[in-house]
Amino acid sequence: MRIVHVADSFPPDVGGIERQVEMLAGAQRADGHDVSVITAVNKPPNGDAGGLDVHRGLRVRWLTIAFPSLNARMVAQVLDREPVDVVHAHFTVASPIAVYVARAAHKRGIPVAVTVHSVWWKVAVAHRFVTWVFFGPAPLRPVYSGVSSMIAGHIKRTYPREKTVSVVPNLVDTDWWKPTEPPQHQTGVPEFRIVLVGRLKKRKQIDEFIEIMSRVKAKVAAGTPVSVSIVGAGPRRDELNKQIEELDLGDWITLLGHRTPEQIRDLLHEADLFIAPSRKEAFGIAALEARSAGVPVLGYRFTGLADFIRSGVEGLLVEDQDDMVDTLAKVLVDREGLDQLKTSTRSHSPSVTFADAMEATYAFYRRARQELGRG
Repeated sequence: MRIVHVADSFPPDVGGIERQVEMLAGAQRADGHDVSVITAVNKPPNGDAGGLDVHRGLRVRWLTIAFPSLNARMVAQVLDREPVDVVHAHFTVASPIAVYVARAAHKRGIPVAVTVHSVWWKVAVAHRFVTWVFFGPAPLRPVYSGVSSMIAGHIKRTYPREKTVSVVPNLVDTDWWKPTEPPQHQTGVPEFRIVLVGRLKKRKQIDEFIEIMSRVKAKVAAGTPVSVSIVGAGPRRDELNKQIEELDLGDWITLLGHRTPEQIRDLLHEADLFIAPSRKEAFGIAALEARSAGVPVLGYRFTGLADFIRSGVEGLLVEDQDDMVDTLAKVLVDREGLDQLKTSTRSHSPSVTFADAMEATYAFYRRARQELGRG
């Protein structure tokens, strides 16, 4: 197939969506497909890795965001160079270049498959309004997918006429993360080792988790040995360090900064619990990596984690912040229960694998082509 991906954000920008689009394009290229990427990120093409065919927007990036039609010539060159089997548009809350390319493809009779990567429900009206203001009422009839069942539900509420919304999970090499040795049992008074991986940005709600740990510390016996390692870089590092100091959590929580995937894997293989603190987690790439590494995951029931975490089997899913506080406080005094949960997590294979995600993607493309009569 000839596949064209379009995403407003792409490497060298850092984030889950950027990483996913690059991985998917690379995997499809390895499968023998002709793959191109269109993005608003305007770093010169010589910065692209892996030999991907990447077409970047205007040098002044905000012009692409505000006036994506200024890239009409570049978009036409990509779409008209050779017949395109499918355009895969990756949507977040606002995705001007992705919407523009999807409409350009629609006008050419090219099947359009849209994957939504972000929590949409609370911004659905805003998304539709902004799309109408920027692009007018011109028709666009793609097929839709979400990265999780939760996001698929948001799409159905945003576009109630959509009878079918696929679930196309994010790509995680679950085999690469899995442990190769049996868990090591600590002697003496075991330290409870918690890991959190995420960019230090507001939407990751790490500040709320630090507040949760302050409440947990007040509930357990003084001197309870706890080590919380927060992996990730970002603009809120100084602010979070200050919060840790003010809440007297310096003996519990450490901001480790950036770590390589290999270093994160080693850290997870020694961990007791992984925390997914965001209440707006569309999928949970880091959580699936941790779960694949044999670490139980603690997160919220109403997020994308529910697609691959069974509460009591591979982790613990809670309803709200109060529930997370109570759950953590109980786990900290129940080492036997925690060990059983770790054993259960390691003994079950992840329900979402790399192969599953690739097959779901190709099935999604087949649906896009069938609905346009290209099946």
